[in-house]
Amino acid sequence: MPEHILDFELPSGDRASKRCALIEFFLAELPGTGRNENASRYQYNVDAYNNYYIFLKRPTQLNKGFDFTVNISGLYFKKNRRYRNPSHQDIYDALSCCKKQFPNEYTKVMSAITEIYNCNDVDIADVQATFSDYEGNAHPIQIIILAIKWLFMEQDCAYWNYSGRKMFYSHLVENELL
Repeated sequence: MPEHILDFELPSGDRASKRCALIEFFLAELPGTGRNENASRYQYNVDAYNNYYIFLKRPTQLNKGFDFTVNISGLYFKKNRRYRNPSHQDIYDALSCCKKQFPNEYTKVMSAITEIYNCNDVDIADVQATFSDYEGNAHPIQIIILAIKWLFMEQDCAYWNYSGRKMFYSHLVENELL
């Protein structure tokens, strides 16, 4: 089966309405007919900043039903291999780098993340800060802020009956990034 590529815009609203809108969009997916090339695969284009794009991929390796990976085109992360879907540690590293290099701008970063956590729409265009990738190349911190928005959504979908987005937010606080 071919990969389906769709655009999705997260509506304004509270945490529950955002989660419902995303899951309802997923419910329209066509069923697969088997594994490998017979699986239905989806890419959801959800956000952009300059030449960087955030997209969600389904299904994932984790096989948790409504789970998805958050990916960034235009940027690679690396441990043993290059990949586009940042781990929480990649996010912590990018924020730490930004905090160290741009301490005066970092208050805007923290504010934006907190507003997103609280399900408010936020304008991130005025943040003048970057982070460095594993090769030392600078990238706008806005793309990490947008990835965090979608990682919050992923946790709300996967862990709704627990604390959802609060798990990731609490780890950002514990790591002194908020």
